[in-house]
Formats: sequence, structure tokens, C-alpha cells
Amino acid sequence: MKLKKLDKSVLKLWYIRAAIGSLALVGVFTSTSVILNATGASSDVTLAVLTGVGIPVALLLAITLIMPVLRYKMYAWGYDDKRIIVKQGVIFRQRVVIPVCQIQDLHRTQGPIMMMLKLSGVTISTAGSNFDISTLTTAEADRIIDELERNLEARIEELRNEEI
Repeated sequence: MKLKKLDKSVLKLWYIRAAIGSLALVGVFTSTSVILNATGASSDVTLAVLTGVGIPVALLLAITLIMPVLRYKMYAWGYDDKRIIVKQGVIFRQRVVIPVCQIQDLHRTQGPIMMMLKLSGVTISTAGSNFDISTLTTAEADRIIDELERNLEARIEELRNEEI
């Protein structure tokens, strides 16, 4: 089985999410600055506090901007008639193998930004847990759900025939 990479449009979604998170970080830095100015703190105190807040905020912003690319490069997925494999993770690598015969439910999910970019997520439910195949194109998500459903039905029929 050849593992596939995610569509390039996923990067847009991940950067939009990162930008939203970045706005929150910039808000923390800005509000700290405004509070210090409003309270009339001395310039030494202002400099020390803004440096203490600014350095971690700058590092978090850098990480927030780099992580989508790293996640994209590390993410791969694939499936055949017997299993689904997903490899992901930047710092902590993870390889998940889900046997098709253990699938109980398949769900396609979309948020508002995902709808604009024509992306969807696929949630696979088994008896033990749920697992998400990260953002796919909507057409790809529908195709994987249809194919997995057919594979699952074929596997169930195969098991029924073995019992007889």
C-alpha cells in the first residue's frame, strides 16, 4: 500500500488556524503593553515585563508559523481492503493501523473554514476509540468513506461465508 500525502489546500486551513492562534498571542502582548502604560509603570519595569512576555510570545509565534509545514510534511495516510494506516506527528511520531473489520462508524466532518476550502475530515469509530484522518478534500473524504463501506460490507459477507 502506497501512503498518500494531504492535498496542498490543507496548508491554507492550517495557516488560517495558526493565524487565529497568533492573533491571541499578539493580543496578550498588546494588552500587557496597554496595561503597563495605563498604570504608569516606569520604563525599566515596562521594558522588563515586555521582554519577559515578548520573548515567549515571539517564540510561540515562530512555532505557530512553522508547525503547519512540518505537520504537512510528516502526515501520510493510505488504505486498502483490510486496513487503514495513518502516519503523523512532528515531535512525537505516531503510526496508526486500523483494521477495516473493526470499523463501526464513518463520519465526515466540516467546519465553516473547511467548507470554504472544500475540505473535510473523516472520523473512524471502532469499539475502542475514534480516530480522525486529518483534513482531506471533500471529494476524497466521500470516496474513502464509500470505499471503506464497500470493503467493510465485503469483509462482513466474507466472514458470514466462513461461518457456513
